[in-house]
Amino acid sequence: MSYTITSVAETLNRINKDLFIPGIQRPYVWTQDQIIRLFDSLMRKYPIGTLLLWDLPKQSRGDWEIYRFIENFWEGDIHNEQLDVGPDAPCTLVLDGQQRLTSLLIGMKGTYVVRKKRKRRSNADAWDEVALHIDLAHAPEGEDEVDDEDSPLAEHYRFAFFDVSKRPKQNPGELWFEISFILSAEDEQSLARISRSWIDDNTSLNENQKSVARANLSRLWEMAWKDQAIAYFTEFSNSYDRVLDIFIRANDGGTRLSRSDLLMSVITLRWEQFNAREETENLIKELSELLQPKRSIQREFLLRCALFLNNLNFTIQVKNFTPSNISRLEENWDEVKNSLLFAAKWLRSVGIYGEALSGVNTAMLLSYYFHHVGISTDQATLTEDNAERIRQWIITLQFQRLLSLQINSTLSDFRNMVRRLPTGEVDFPVTEAARMFSRNGRQFGFSAEWVNRYCDLEMKSVESEKLLSILYEEDLAANRLRPVPLVQPRYFMPEELRRAGIPDALHPSLQQHSNKLGIALALSEDEASQYYQLPFEQWVQTLTPDQVARHRLPTDIVQAGVGDLPEIIHQRRKLIAEHLVGRMPEVKIA
Repeated sequence: MSYTITSVAETLNRINKDLFIPGIQRPYVWTQDQIIRLFDSLMRKYPIGTLLLWDLPKQSRGDWEIYRFIENFWEGDIHNEQLDVGPDAPCTLVLDGQQRLTSLLIGMKGTYVVRKKRKRRSNADAWDEVALHIDLAHAPEGEDEVDDEDSPLAEHYRFAFFDVSKRPKQNPGELWFEISFILSAEDEQSLARISRSWIDDNTSLNENQKSVARANLSRLWEMAWKDQAIAYFTEFSNSYDRVLDIFIRANDGGTRLSRSDLLMSVITLRWEQFNAREETENLIKELSELLQPKRSIQREFLLRCALFLNNLNFTIQVKNFTPSNISRLEENWDEVKNSLLFAAKWLRSVGIYGEALSGVNTAMLLSYYFHHVGISTDQATLTEDNAERIRQWIITLQFQRLLSLQINSTLSDFRNMVRRLPTGEVDFPVTEAARMFSRNGRQFGFSAEWVNRYCDLEMKSVESEKLLSILYEEDLAANRLRPVPLVQPRYFMPEELRRAGIPDALHPSLQQHSNKLGIALALSEDEASQYYQLPFEQWVQTLTPDQVARHRLPTDIVQAGVGDLPEIIHQRRKLIAEHLVGRMPEVKIA
């Protein structure tokens, strides 16, 4: 292994010519602020850490996936361009330092494309392409915020990104200079020409500001062309195991790689049919767009799913990623991917995504069921009854937080339960799932306690519409049903309650039910229109016996008035309990 120091300009001249990225590297993730801190460190002659390179032997070119560095980066993009390096072309791979080198490339030669606030990603006008600039007229020792002067994280030079399509506005005392221009000054004569045109001939700056600008421009040029700021080791080994070990250890400090990142490195080296890195990144992107989970989907989740759907031990441990297991993951990757996407699309279609999705483990369970029964392609269909059975099961599962504890045990038990289904059975095994939870001391379904929690949930909560659809046994959104309270909120005002003859002492206990799920109904648009047009006493008289039964209302509701609210609320809760508890599958533990 040899040690070398060189300049920023010389290093940039190698990037994407003979210096590339191996497929085991993660995508570029640095923010604009991190790029600015890197350049501020270089301007202040701070060390930025040693890079680790590997001179790839010619005979190994076909064994490694090789990528270009990103020069013009789009925020949120996870892709580098893959290359086919010729057998005789020089090729050195960066094992440690990709983020720093990419940041140098973006700052000194490229751009950073960012999405405007409150703009959709698909909108062509939603993006700004910006380049890094330095305010040459800003004195690094003369910062306004003196409280930060002693902080090692405070920038002493003034950097900012500006739109490349127009020159930055030069306020009084400012001289914003695009960093990339300094690479055109290969010698001091070229530097002098830039200084004359930008500083000496600038009539908007006073002499003191020009002096500061000359000093900053000179320092920027030295940083790029003279400073031996880049230090790197180069490894020349032919051993994959040694290089992989070096890579893992090099990336195990500072910003640590997760265990799944390290294991993905091993998979990337061994997969032959698929590009493991691109496959997982693309799938993460697709699943994220479909499910919009509260927490971002990580690569560890995909690895667990791949192991889980292949009936392997799904803990993220090195012992579970043997060569034979890795080969099995590759062989069945398409099926795993299709099952996950089918589950995500189905969850999206029934409105269980974003805030309504408690966690991605729900998709993991569902994808295993789809995978096992052979429903995992866009051409596959679910019967309406089975789809509704699954939808209600998931909503109940999430409401009872049954995936929040003992998750590995629950996943294993669920997988075993599905595997025991008779051949050709495709209906979702609700009863068997309830029995599975009961064996572990947890109840699936609605007991008196869970009915009370249901009734006391606020109508505007994330879960309310989905839980109300359990009571109606149909997807409210799909059938264009609108949740409304049985009694409009205005009837819970003190003056209305007094007018109805309800004693003041009962007002607080009644009012706490005014926005709760215990009095929620699901009405069609026509029903809702009539509901809002009529006083409560007249509206209930329009209800048919079928509507009374469907809404789980007392049979004498049609004669009721606001004065009967205490009894109506009491009876409605009893009817909800009878229906929900009665729907729980009978479970017998052998």
